[in-house]
Amino acid sequence: MNSDREGGPPQDPGTQSPGCHGGPVPGGQAPPGGVTPPPARPPSARQGGQGAGIPPSGTLPPIPRRTETSKRRGGGATFLTTFIAGVVGALLVLTAMPWAFGVNPWDLVRGELRNADVGEDKEGVVKVVSPTEGATHVADIAVKVTPSIVNIDIRTAPQRGYFFDMGPQAGTGSGVIYKEDGYVITNNHVIQNAQEITVRLSSGQEITGTKVGADPDTDIAVVKIDKAGLPTLTLGDSDKLVVGELCVAVGSPFGFEQSVTAGIISALNRNISADSQDGVTVLTDLIQTDAAINPGNSGGALCDSSARLIGINAIIASAAGGSEGVGFAIPINTAQKVADDIIAGRPVSHPYIGILGQTVTDTIAEQYDLPVSDGAYITRAVPEGPADKAGIKSGDIIVEIDGKPVKGMDEIISEVRGRSVGDTVSLTYYDGNEKKKADVTLEEKPKNLQ
Repeated sequence: MNSDREGGPPQDPGTQSPGCHGGPVPGGQAPPGGVTPPPARPPSARQGGQGAGIPPSGTLPPIPRRTETSKRRGGGATFLTTFIAGVVGALLVLTAMPWAFGVNPWDLVRGELRNADVGEDKEGVVKVVSPTEGATHVADIAVKVTPSIVNIDIRTAPQRGYFFDMGPQAGTGSGVIYKEDGYVITNNHVIQNAQEITVRLSSGQEITGTKVGADPDTDIAVVKIDKAGLPTLTLGDSDKLVVGELCVAVGSPFGFEQSVTAGIISALNRNISADSQDGVTVLTDLIQTDAAINPGNSGGALCDSSARLIGINAIIASAAGGSEGVGFAIPINTAQKVADDIIAGRPVSHPYIGILGQTVTDTIAEQYDLPVSDGAYITRAVPEGPADKAGIKSGDIIVEIDGKPVKGMDEIISEVRGRSVGDTVSLTYYDGNEKKKADVTLEEKPKNLQ
């Protein structure tokens, strides 16, 4: 917090202003009794007395007097000259300054800059054309987005514990209306194990929801409500996002429905390991944002500056359990593909390479005398899996996939999930100290694997 301290210079106790008690005024009458006192000490210069240039005699010299004609000509001409110079100077500043910053002065006067959009230059770098958007622009986005965001309340079945049984548990999350006929996208972890689902629209209407399906690997689920004519959002392209561009998150943090937060895209293609009821789930290719995301925001919308849906808010990285400016969303390109498969009744396809492993670090490399300090160390190659068929075995270290350097196991998972069943990937790996290559054909992930 900033604090302002005000004060002035200390007053001079020995200074008196004109008219204070002191000697007689020059040129005044002598006091009664005919005794003339000695002349008073001249006041100081800042008092405006004799020390300021007034002659010591009792008679002031006459002040020369200007004629009315000279006052009109001299004063009027000076004022007019000063006024014209000021106007000309102001016009020059108003014209030159906008041009200096690349702004058309006429557009500035007409107020057209206020409605300027985010543009893209020839190099493809997103830039803000207008400096006047700010909160007004976020408000415009919120008006378009909030009608398509819903609150999701769930209740689970009673759960049996080791020492005593627990009653039904309640939870709150968010969702995004995906189809006008009642299909809603949310997170798998929002509705997992839900026995009852209640969807509350932005109008306040509550409707019972039904789970259509879910995909734990991408943490995407679809809920259906019996209502048509619902407002939906235009879908963006998460593959074209740029770090630093504006984004807005909408959801129900801590149950506060229709909450809007704004920030920027902080990073792209993040891979995060998250604890879930099925164990540890690795979410890949995530969008990172500093827009505040808290518990209850899960399943809500992340939108761009044109109010297009670019992601489904999923998780936060926090030491305290609340927003610390590091939130993550599932890219809409991934969420859309998974939701379409679920709605169509198709199994969600997951390419599979058939290895388990861990990330190589400097400490591990030194401790086990490994030939490299970056890579994915294979702890197990699933028998008869794609990697096993290609000759990859436990103890090998993958350092490249399709020519791209691999720094850890999460990158292997991300690269594989970005491909399709039947695709072939080229792996560069170390077998002991020998560097080798192998082509692996990806297969469909077995249903018995989480």
